[in-house]
Amino acid sequence: VSAQELDAPVFNKAGMMARVMDDKDLARMVAEGFLEDIPRQFEALRGYLEAGDTSGVEHQAHTIRGASANVCGEALRAVAYEMEKAGKAGNMEYVMALLPEMDRQFARLKQAMEQHL
Repeated sequence: VSAQELDAPVFNKAGMMARVMDDKDLARMVAEGFLEDIPRQFEALRGYLEAGDTSGVEHQAHTIRGASANVCGEALRAVAYEMEKAGKAGNMEYVMALLPEMDRQFARLKQAMEQHL
């Protein structure tokens, strides 16, 4: 993960609010759905890793990246993008090494969303 990507904001609230046309209830609903679903997405990613399924890892990281982008979770999106690229290259060791950072960025994003929405 590059230094620039690590500097990505944890949560771009203004971007999220623009996506939902400043509808606070909708923003909260979208965030709740994301926070409820993403742990399942992480579990699926770990399953693909354990199975050594590189295309599954790449696809699942892409799914996590898209979900993170939808809620403007930029730091988590950046980590998922790195995982996606590593999966495509077949570098499962790097994907494994990024798991703690993925968990950390999700925890930070969850906290930011709960504070700001």
